[in-house]
Amino acid sequence: MPESSDNNEALLWSDFLKGNTNALSKIYLNNVNALYDFGCKFTVDKNLVKDCIQEVFVTLLQSGSNLAEVQNVKGYLLKSLKRRVIKEVVKNHKFDEIVERGDYRFEIEYESLNIGEFEDDKYTLKSLAIKNAIESLTNRQKEALYLRFYHGLDHNEVSTILHLTPQSSRALLSRAIQKIREVIETDKKRIYKILFLMFY
Repeated sequence: MPESSDNNEALLWSDFLKGNTNALSKIYLNNVNALYDFGCKFTVDKNLVKDCIQEVFVTLLQSGSNLAEVQNVKGYLLKSLKRRVIKEVVKNHKFDEIVERGDYRFEIEYESLNIGEFEDDKYTLKSLAIKNAIESLTNRQKEALYLRFYHGLDHNEVSTILHLTPQSSRALLSRAIQKIREVIETDKKRIYKILFLMFY
């Protein structure tokens, strides 16, 4: 999210804290799609995700003036939704223990490949390598990459949502990126070797 959008959301949040419920409605409309997409990474139960989003905003309405100022509203909402969804999914376990272990589902859907594009060998090799690389990551690594590069959250915000220190969050992202590079390079070599054996 661009910095100007972050600032605008922070202003809306301030208005909400002053009693302007219309400001919260705008925050909802600005973020509901991102929240839904994020929530669906943790569970296939789409209705559960929708219910949890509603509960997050109902809680905000009920808390009202007791809430503090927030600089990155999206980050705050993503963290709140994650906590609520995981608590529902793992009702019989302690939330903090589950999060610390990274013992929860987080799936990044890889776009369906267009059959026509398989005629382009370079596209095919690159796509298959990236797909395998993403699938090789842990759930927590996938979540870190998603928050950092899809939502553009900074390292401090990512670490807060992941319940890690900023240093640990950076290390996690670094390992994930390194693993992707290694898998892509290994897959390219393996696929080229198979093609070479098949045709030569």
